[in-house]
Amino acid sequence: MSELRELAKKMKALGHPLRLKIVALLAEEGEDMYLNEIANRLGVNRALAKIHLKKLEGAGIVKSRVVLVEGEARALRYYKLQDFEIHISPELLRKEGKNNGY
Repeated sequence: MSELRELAKKMKALGHPLRLKIVALLAEEGEDMYLNEIANRLGVNRALAKIHLKKLEGAGIVKSRVVLVEGEARALRYYKLQDFEIHISPELLRKEGKNNGY
């Protein structure tokens, strides 16, 4: 995937206020957070939090892991903020434009 497409994917994922709040919360906590905990802290329902977390995960901004609860038939999904950087420069835009024929 081109750098420009990767950049656009990250920017699109960050382009919603709730997703920015999720990123800020995960950055503030600095550790894995359970899906329900994220939803509760942000005052949204679990389903809505999960939708937005999936978009962030698809862009490589957060990573999830599943933890099986011992002795119970259930699993908990935890999310953690990944290191990411967004860098836009005229040079990047020129290079990508040249490589992609525009």
